[in-house]
Amino acid sequence: MDSFLNIINHHQMMNQELLDMAKLVTKKVLAVPQKDRGKQVAMGADGTPTSYIDKVAEDAILEFMDQKNIQANLLSEEAGFIDRGFDQVLVIDPVDGTYNAVRGIPFFSISIARGRKTLADIEEGIVLNMVSGDVYHAEKGKGAFLNEQPIHTREPENGMVLMAYMGSSASPRTYELAQKFRRVRALGAASLDLCAVAAGAADAYYMEHLDSEQGLRIMDIAAGVLILREAGGESYTPKGKILDMPLSLELRKNIMAVNSDKVLEMMK
Repeated sequence: MDSFLNIINHHQMMNQELLDMAKLVTKKVLAVPQKDRGKQVAMGADGTPTSYIDKVAEDAILEFMDQKNIQANLLSEEAGFIDRGFDQVLVIDPVDGTYNAVRGIPFFSISIARGRKTLADIEEGIVLNMVSGDVYHAEKGKGAFLNEQPIHTREPENGMVLMAYMGSSASPRTYELAQKFRRVRALGAASLDLCAVAAGAADAYYMEHLDSEQGLRIMDIAAGVLILREAGGESYTPKGKILDMPLSLELRKNIMAVNSDKVLEMMK
């Protein structure tokens, strides 16, 4: 009995610790003047330039993990994989929507997921909208929540909304699918796009890059996919296969996330 209670208490502690981490990172990022946010300060482990706010966010995460003795390894865009000797891994995108944050578009977040080896075994996810302060959260098998209130995907009906990655690098199919929806929104932060589908604000999210090797990394979607699944939706590859990927920096994938089988059939 005591061991069972210890497990429960550990998970409750992890919830609060991860939320505290997300709030700390948000505070640090928002304190950076917009004119300084986009300064390139290094090259990340993923091979892309590191913006100043990305470094500020990741430094805050590493310091927090050390101070609080968080018992997990870390997988993050800038630092890559840091083996701290534990079984669990925190999969973190310190600033999802960096481009938005740099340009002053108020739509960016921190995404934190806790798992072990693959997207399928993610146990917990938190996405904190750094602008609004909204907190999306899910634990596997326990439902999804927005600001501690349960959320669910909506039933598809007239006036459906698609969240999509659009622009010169988007696949032609993206624009074909867009014609099937009443409204399309391209806001540029995958974690929040997935949460929008989970909370019923949108019916689907579609991201298909012309070059699949420029698709999304696990850090972008690990928390959001769990939140969507716990809210009643599902995430697939553009070909309709349930999405899974290892907790690795290297692999990228395109994604099709929906609120229902009806919308999935419509998008095939």
